[in-house]
Amino acid sequence: MAQQLIIIGAGGHGRVCAEIATRCRFTVTGFCDPALARGEAVNGVPVIASDDATLLDEWPDNTHLFVALGNNARRAELGELAPQRGIALATLIDPSAIVAKSAEVGSGSVLMANVVINANTRIGAHCILNTACTIDHDGELADGVQIGPGVHAAGDVAFGERSLVGVGVSLIPGVRIGREAVVGAGAVVTANVPDGVTVAGVPARPIRR
Repeated sequence: MAQQLIIIGAGGHGRVCAEIATRCRFTVTGFCDPALARGEAVNGVPVIASDDATLLDEWPDNTHLFVALGNNARRAELGELAPQRGIALATLIDPSAIVAKSAEVGSGSVLMANVVINANTRIGAHCILNTACTIDHDGELADGVQIGPGVHAAGDVAFGERSLVGVGVSLIPGVRIGREAVVGAGAVVTANVPDGVTVAGVPARPIRR
């Protein structure tokens, strides 16, 4: 029997997560999104709330939660709050994803279509691994990390809390991405990126702190 699921966030990311959830045999019973009015439908799923605080206070029984927000800090905040309220978080792994038996995936994370996670990689809670990204052996993703579509990380790459890696980035073996750092789309990362720094280019260079 399919488990029921409510998703916070009905934007593009939320809609993708809803389809993954369906493939993972959840029944998506509603969205919560402040940009939409209660009663609207998004791809056939009703918007049941526009305020996440009210939603969590009135949580239905036997229902899981998935937080589908692109904002890393807010996604982690809500994901950490839910278990304190006795709400079970869903972890979504698309059936097409390849995840090594020795890898670990934290609660509230999503692995989208054609993601590859290789041996002894550890993925924290509330992470987003977008379409067709690959994390090779011994990778380390802290909580709240977001990896863009088509990113390719070689072995032993570490991503700090709430870091963001844009579309199509390549990372050489052993580099470290700092906490809340940002890597711009298409960059090639050949050196460590400090906490809170934005890098871009080939090779990636700091452009903003």
